[in-house]
Parts: sequence; structure tokens; C-alpha cells
Amino acid sequence: MNLKYHNIKRSYLITAMISLVGVLGFALPLLFSYMLPNSGITSYIIENKNYILLLIPVFVYIIIKGIFFYKISIDNYVIQIVSSRTISGIFGKRNYVDISHKMLEDYSFFERPFSINKTLMLKIRNNNRRIIKRFNMTLISEEEIEGISSILDKIIVKNN
Repeated sequence: MNLKYHNIKRSYLITAMISLVGVLGFALPLLFSYMLPNSGITSYIIENKNYILLLIPVFVYIIIKGIFFYKISIDNYVIQIVSSRTISGIFGKRNYVDISHKMLEDYSFFERPFSINKTLMLKIRNNNRRIIKRFNMTLISEEEIEGISSILDKIIVKNN
């Protein structure tokens, strides 16, 4: 019953690509307009500034929603899940859980509207207290969701 999934490389690659497009789309045009004000490149940028203005809300949305990396490891006794933002997660706390199988009460996956993130919600019972933990996961595949679901279903059936 060993299962390990992660998206660390994919999430950091997506973050790097978005950052690169952001720099190329915003910083370079500004740099050209200040350094070469009478060049053909600057006049092209000024004529097509609407494209840059259309990209701003897209990048703001991506920054607000975030790109998350996740690591999921389930063995015969323990469930470990880590989820964090790729950029702001460096400075903040990671969403982390390390529980025994007996503590898992229920789980569910759900999608956020207009987002590339899916959320795994775990219902955990500890000393007669119910705790709900949510883990955002960017670009988790249906195959991974099915694998996680089948193992978590077996754990829940075994607990009841």
C-alpha cells in the first residue's frame, strides 16, 4: 500500500515560465521605452500596449490563486501530505499533515472554479476533536486522484 506522488518539478517549471513571461511582457517593454525612446521597438510596444494591459489581470489572477506544489506519501501506517505555494511558500508556513491511518475519518477532492488547483480535504479525528485540513494541489492528474482515492477509501473502510 505504498503510494508517493508529487509535482515539485512541474510546479516550479510553471512558476519559472510565468515569471519569464511576466518579465518579458512587462519589464522589457518598459526598459526599451526608457532606454530607446525613439526606436522602432518602442513605437511597436506603444502601438500594442493593449496586449500588455490585457496580460496584467491574468498575471494578477495567477499570483492570487497561486501555483502549489504537493507531496503525498501513504504507507502501511502513516499518511503524509505537504502542500505549499511555490513563490510565497518560501517565506510562509507549509500546509502539512502526518497522521496515522486510524485518525482519518473522511476525505474529498473538489475543484475551485476558474482555477488549475484542486483541493484535497481531509477530515481527521484526534482525541474526540474533528479537524479539517485542506491541501491545494496544482495540476494533479485524474490518475493520481484515483490512486489516492482508492487507498484512502481502503483506509476508511478498514477504520470502520
